[in-house]
Amino acid sequence: MGLAVVRRAATLMALSVSALVSMGATPEEEAMLHAFDRALTALAYAAAGLCVFAIVWAGFVLMAEGSGERGGGAKSAVVLAVVGLVLVLSAKGIATLLRSGIVPFPFP
Repeated sequence: MGLAVVRRAATLMALSVSALVSMGATPEEEAMLHAFDRALTALAYAAAGLCVFAIVWAGFVLMAEGSGERGGGAKSAVVLAVVGLVLVLSAKGIATLLRSGIVPFPFP
């Protein structure tokens, strides 16, 4: 269920951005696209900082628990932190590709 929600949100964002770009955006729409780009950039910086914090925290937890069977939670925390960072950075990359016109978006 969680993946479906993320997929729908990404589709809606891609539709709105690509629709504005392909129609020849007015100055107001261009300002909105610029604000959207700044918000995605801020999210990318925040995600990078949180990812570093999560990896450091997981390292402390791994040292405290040991590398035995109990260390699985720390290892999965590192994997989830990196996956989250990749997800946020891919959203920024997809928005940039759509806005630049490298990846055309087919309209129904």
